[in-house]
Amino acid sequence: MTQKPGDILFGEFLVEKGIVDEEAVLKALNSQREQTVPIGQLALKNRKLTVKQVFTILNVQIDNKKLFGVIAVELGYITTKEVDELLYIQSCQRSRLGEILVKMGKIDATALEILHNEFQKRRAGS
Repeated sequence: MTQKPGDILFGEFLVEKGIVDEEAVLKALNSQREQTVPIGQLALKNRKLTVKQVFTILNVQIDNKKLFGVIAVELGYITTKEVDELLYIQSCQRSRLGEILVKMGKIDATALEILHNEFQKRRAGS
């Protein structure tokens, strides 16, 4: 299956260009995942769910491996729109891959900006 320009991820792009190696991208992605606030925590903080509801969702999640937000909607605790809002908040709070690579000393901040612009153009297909 051929990958279209819009399908490539930024980490793949950086590896392809020889800017960083796969190990650096994996470390940065792990760091990003560790820094990501769980959606259940965000739901509590934003008063979308109660502690009891969060624990119920987590218990259901153990048995069926569905996403937290999917279970919350299936149980009627919140709407799909509210899940989307929480996911948006989560994404806004998460450090970007490039920022993490800069902090790791793997890429220069100025180069990151230039590369990110090039990446966006490539994804747009231009």
